[in-house]
Amino acid sequence: HMPMKEQVRAIQDASVIIGAHGAGLTHIVSATPKTVILEVISSEYRRPHFALIARWKGLEYHAIHLSGSYANPPEVIDKLNSILRSLGC
Repeated sequence: HMPMKEQVRAIQDASVIIGAHGAGLTHIVSATPKTVILEVISSEYRRPHFALIARWKGLEYHAIHLSGSYANPPEVIDKLNSILRSLGC
């Protein structure tokens, strides 16, 4: 529900962006170099779109691969915590 200008500004100001695989992550094209991207993606639907955009933009990309089509919140949180700890967060 944010105007596009505000969405782009929020992405530009972010140091970490977490999102599920989908069109909304396309906004990472506005991210600044070294922004950390954490993509939640199904193991049944692995597409490299956002990893490739991240590499092109100089962003740090990490995938959180789900074991199936649906997210198990405790599993996602554990994987997210592990990645964030490895980043020193």
